[in-house]
Amino acid sequence: MKKLLVTIMAVMCLLPLAVNAKGKVKVYIFEAGGCPACEAQMEYLKGLDSYNEKFTIVEKELYVDHVDWEQGKDYALGKKVAEAFLSADPVKFKDATYQATPFIVVSDVYASAGYNASLETIINEVYENGDKDIVKCYADGKTDCLDHLNEDTSADNGGVIATIIVCSLVMTVIYLVKSSIDTKTIIESRRK
Repeated sequence: MKKLLVTIMAVMCLLPLAVNAKGKVKVYIFEAGGCPACEAQMEYLKGLDSYNEKFTIVEKELYVDHVDWEQGKDYALGKKVAEAFLSADPVKFKDATYQATPFIVVSDVYASAGYNASLETIINEVYENGDKDIVKCYADGKTDCLDHLNEDTSADNGGVIATIIVCSLVMTVIYLVKSSIDTKTIIESRRK
């Protein structure tokens, strides 16, 4: 009974660490109507084996067309997202711009303008680690969507370590309480 209780507690404590909900990744394409590079990017993405299995494509209208460059219905969002990525890490996201199409955004890992024939690796990485959906975050009116990129990454392990310590303490206390109860039961049964 004691071993079963300890095992159940261990599973309950460690389960949150093991769960990684693998929802589909959203690949955002901010495009201009009739843009040849946008159409080629869509064709490339739709040709990947993982399309509709690991990722979906979300089209956004950055410009109405690629001739007059009239602002489309999603222009303000595209500009906001591009500027946020540039502000968060101007070196890594140096090509994040709303002034060229297609402007592609994948979670908090990739934001760049221009055709890219090697997005599959990025999509797989985001699929394994979970999509942070930065575009939706900004579309929802939030302003801190990329703040985590500026934080010290060594702090990320702190939550895991704290969870393990707390779970270990809880399991130890349960074990000691259970042992104490068992000991009292044995002593009382011998007195009778």
